[in-house]
Amino acid sequence: MIKKIHILAFILGCNLFFAQTTYYVDQQNGSDSNNGTSIATAFETFDEAENQVSPGDTIEIVGEYTNSSYNPSYSYSVEHDSHLWHAENTIRINNLNGSAGNYITIKAHDENTVLRGDGANIFRVTNSSYLRIEDFNIEGEVERIPLSTANALQFVYITDNGSLQGTVTNPLASDIRFRNEDETNDNDNIVEETDIYTDISNENVKRPSYIDTRGFFMSNSEHIIITNNTIHHTPGGGLRVSDSKYVDILENEIYRCSVKSYSGTHALVVTKTEPIGSSDYSIKILRNEIHHNYNEQYSWSPSKTIITPRIDEGKGISLQRNNTNGWINGNGRILVANNLCYWNGFSGVHTNDGHRIDFINNTCYMNSYTNTITYPETNPTIEQRGNNIGISAQSSNDIKMINNISVIDTDWNAFALSAGGTTNLTVTDNMIFGINGTVNQDNDVTNVDENTTIANPLFVNVGDHLLETIHNFNLQSNSPAIDIADDNFAPNDDFNGNTRDSNPDLGALEFDATLSNQKFDSGQIKLYPNPTKSDLFLSFNNLNIEETFEIYNILGKRLKVINANTQGTLKIDVSSLASGLYIIKNKSSSIKFIKE
Repeated sequence: MIKKIHILAFILGCNLFFAQTTYYVDQQNGSDSNNGTSIATAFETFDEAENQVSPGDTIEIVGEYTNSSYNPSYSYSVEHDSHLWHAENTIRINNLNGSAGNYITIKAHDENTVLRGDGANIFRVTNSSYLRIEDFNIEGEVERIPLSTANALQFVYITDNGSLQGTVTNPLASDIRFRNEDETNDNDNIVEETDIYTDISNENVKRPSYIDTRGFFMSNSEHIIITNNTIHHTPGGGLRVSDSKYVDILENEIYRCSVKSYSGTHALVVTKTEPIGSSDYSIKILRNEIHHNYNEQYSWSPSKTIITPRIDEGKGISLQRNNTNGWINGNGRILVANNLCYWNGFSGVHTNDGHRIDFINNTCYMNSYTNTITYPETNPTIEQRGNNIGISAQSSNDIKMINNISVIDTDWNAFALSAGGTTNLTVTDNMIFGINGTVNQDNDVTNVDENTTIANPLFVNVGDHLLETIHNFNLQSNSPAIDIADDNFAPNDDFNGNTRDSNPDLGALEFDATLSNQKFDSGQIKLYPNPTKSDLFLSFNNLNIEETFEIYNILGKRLKVINANTQGTLKIDVSSLASGLYIIKNKSSSIKFIKE
């Protein structure tokens, strides 16, 4: 009898396991009257799939998915145009909950899936738990929004305080106000550092969503994995997590975000983290590539009575206001490790008002795009200013900076490592270097640091500041960063997921002669013919290769994903690509090719 019960329990368990369902969403070809369980019978809307899923199920999105009012051909004309204000979300998830061991997976069907939007957020998650969100190409409208449009809308706002003649999503011309006209000490409408503005923080200020679209925004959620997504060309921030806990942000690429916004946005933001019941990590930010995120116009806030008429935002990884009473008095830490941050606008990795944060084995390079490139090229009369352009902690407590590499522009005596007003600071075993001269050091750091090395880390190929340039932050064989990390803190693996050896290296990428032989720049992997008309070949010199390769156009759009598991030669059909320049890359390296 006992044996029969065990067999019955096993059968029931198997039935429960195999009952997990994949639902498909195809906005172009689906219908919400379908059952959604195959591509041929896909739903049209994500909302319908969200209504059907149970813990352990999967939702796959097929092809292009956009918000309902999305218009890639939109052209700005007047400030009260409703398209500027509609604040739609392309995908919005609310109160969707998997369970421990049965996460709900939401993913791209294949490399042709792309999420686009021109509203408030492209991907919005609230009040949810046990979700895994992966493999999406999230693309904003930066390339279709001229800077002149962003400038025209920079100071525009309405107040939803009962006085609107129209609505918050369809205001009238009479509702439009301009922040630069709110001066109290003069009336020239020109923003100057000496100007004082009225406080409008209590007037329920709304601003045009069109030039502030975020890529991914999650709040009030827990047990969420955000992995292997590419978020790019969003006018507002790239990825933002607020009021959440047990969140893993893993292996995402974020670039060309925060470009057109008026609100001082950044590439990756974690704010107001919720405490957990132990000293483990509540938030993990691991193995992400964050680059070329910078603002093209300066910001203003309704709660501030001054406006600084210069760009001072556009950070890579920015941890903000992780100092709520619940967090300070509770438990948990935040881990930022094995990330590559380069050519962001104003610092690579940063915390402001944060508690219990560990910055471990990150590689930061030239995170001063605004001062190094933007102002010298567009307005050289503007003074280069801002000290925190590498790894920084301001007004924080219990911060660790260990095993990092930080390389900066030294033209205006900024800092590779900085810490102002920060207590319980640990700074050990880091490498710093200045590109244009001797690197300046922050007294708040030198008072406590140990084993800081000032030396060129000798990256394989840093390239220049252009997005389409090859950037390879692997260490050369003679790099002084090899074998000198503190192994008590170094992660077991590196940015590529390769195991670190017993004498780990500084930075995100572990040097390994055997592994480096399988990269593009080693000569062991060859690409031909280049240019090509139809087929592209990767020759591996009889090496066994298990790796993912991706093809991008020069605007950064991912076009193909190739999962290689081969020995000898990999053939890639590129006949469907238009003539032009493309980039093929793996996790650590990239090379250009021409399609004729």
